[in-house]
Order: sequence, then structure tokens, then C-alpha cells
Amino acid sequence: MAAHRSPVRRFAAALLTVSAAVLAACAPMHRAQQGPAVPADTYVTLQGDNAVADLAGGTTWQAGKGMTYVSVGPEGRLVMATASAENRVYAYNARTGQPVATIPVGESPKGVKIGPEGEYAVVANEESGTLSVIDLERMAVVKDIPVGKTPHNSIFSSSGSRLYVTLQGQSQVAVVDMDRMVKTGELPAGDSPHNLDIGPDGKRLYVANIGSQDLTVVDIAKRKVLARIPLSPPHYGVDVTPDGRYVFVTGIAGSVVNVIDAHSLERIKQIEVGQGPHGVRTGPGGRYVYVAVTGPGKVAVIDIETMQVAGAIDTGKRPFWVAIRGNP
Repeated sequence: MAAHRSPVRRFAAALLTVSAAVLAACAPMHRAQQGPAVPADTYVTLQGDNAVADLAGGTTWQAGKGMTYVSVGPEGRLVMATASAENRVYAYNARTGQPVATIPVGESPKGVKIGPEGEYAVVANEESGTLSVIDLERMAVVKDIPVGKTPHNSIFSSSGSRLYVTLQGQSQVAVVDMDRMVKTGELPAGDSPHNLDIGPDGKRLYVANIGSQDLTVVDIAKRKVLARIPLSPPHYGVDVTPDGRYVFVTGIAGSVVNVIDAHSLERIKQIEVGQGPHGVRTGPGGRYVYVAVTGPGKVAVIDIETMQVAGAIDTGKRPFWVAIRGNP
């Protein structure tokens, strides 16, 4: 991306735009916790409470209706979450929980991602068929990029120069050049691709498809599907461990997390976590996986070494998506 500016200066400028009308106090989160400590900068959207939870800080932040996805910036200073029922994104100072801005985007926004350089965030707008690009200094949409039918979520390449966007309406993944802010092509996927992640070497995409109920492993350079791996009932969250060894895939209509061996490209285990697992993220160090379980209102903690649930954190009503600094 051309003409990069300091993330610190951008964030300081964004704080100056705070309006008194959107300021709200943080509420303490009454929770019970078992097992490993929650890593710093871990956030969860709570659909049933219209809120965002700061799990490590033990507070919830007032948000909007239909909260779905959440992302945290690379420096851990900014959190953004989509209110799908309001067509808006809520932005917060991660250190205080105070709102920075509410930003109008397209229709039925879902996945939000803050880029690895902290200059832009992107939002997939399902009904609009667009990707809204938000300048994080101005806290405003600077471009809407047409990407295809029913875009749902996205993942950046490590450099931030490319973005991959699932297109549920056409069973493909759109490729976006973020330097020029244009769509440049598509990659294959399964039927109705929903969520995705990228391997740590940047060579493969792992795409969970709600129509075909499988995980497609896509070779980015060759533009071909390497494998299709059966999953539990949809819809899905996807996370690749930092070492690239495993892929964890949830299934909100069931009660298990699917564990995929990224070398053999086979499902090796299903871990019971409770009804309705969706958001999933590996924590710092790659030892534990954190899973938002919508039914019981908790985040389950999976120990990767034992492949068993090592603990749980009560969160509030219908925790939907998880973001952890370094794995947004």
C-alpha cells in the first residue's frame, strides 16, 4: 500500500474524532473461568447482549444490533465490530473501551478485518456485494469495491497487499489488490464459501463451505483445489495454527470442533465443546485455541497438545466471533 503513515499518529488522530454522543461506559462482565488464563487483547462479539466483550479486561462494551464479527488492530489499540442489523461498524479504543466512531458501511455487513499495517480495515457487505475500505485515520469509508455475490468474510496476506474474500453467492473467493483497491480475479472454492484462513507461509487458503459442508484447501499460486475435507453441520469458523500444522473448523449447527491435519489433509478429530461453536482463534504461542460457543454462552479453551477442552470462560449471551491480537 502506497504512502503509509504511522499507526500511532493515525490512531491519535482517530481519537480526536470521538463524539460525546457515542461515548458509553464499560460494564463489568460477571464471568466464571476455568483453565488457562485469557491472553491479553482477546475480544468476542455478544449477539444476545448487543455488545463486545473484552475477555482479558473483564468488561463488555455497548454496541449495536446484530453484532457479528470483530477484529483487533496489530498494535492492540483499536477494536472494530460489525452491527449487521444496523449497517454500521463500531470502533473502540481497546485500552479504555470507549467508542472512537460508528461508521456507516454497505448493506448487511459481516466480516471486518483490520489490515496488518493498521492503515485500513475492510468490511464485507453481503447485500451490497461490495467491500468497504475504511481509512483508520479518518475513520470513514474511502472506497467501496465491487467483489461479487454475497461476500461474507476476508483474510489479508501477511504483507497486506492482497485480500481474499469469500463469495457465498458464487462459490468462489475474490482476490483484491489492496494497493490499487481493485478486484483482480477469483479462486475456486466449494458451495457457498463462508469463512476462511490462510496458511502461515501464504501458499494455501482453507475455505469452509456451508453448501457442500466441507473444507476446500486451495493452492493460491496454482489456483486449484488440493482437497475437500468433510465437516460437521455449518456454518463455520476457521483458524490455522501459527505453525501451520492444524486447521480448526467449528460448526454452529452442531457441538464439535473439527481438527484437520494440514499435512495429510484429513480430519483427525472432533472435539466436543457444547452447542453452537462458531468463532475460533489460536492464542499467542500456539498452545490454546479459543472457541465461541453460542448455546451455553462461553468461550471453550482447547489445549492443542492434548486435543481436549482445558477450560471455559463465561461471556454473556450468544458469543459469536473471537479476535485475538496477532490473529484478528
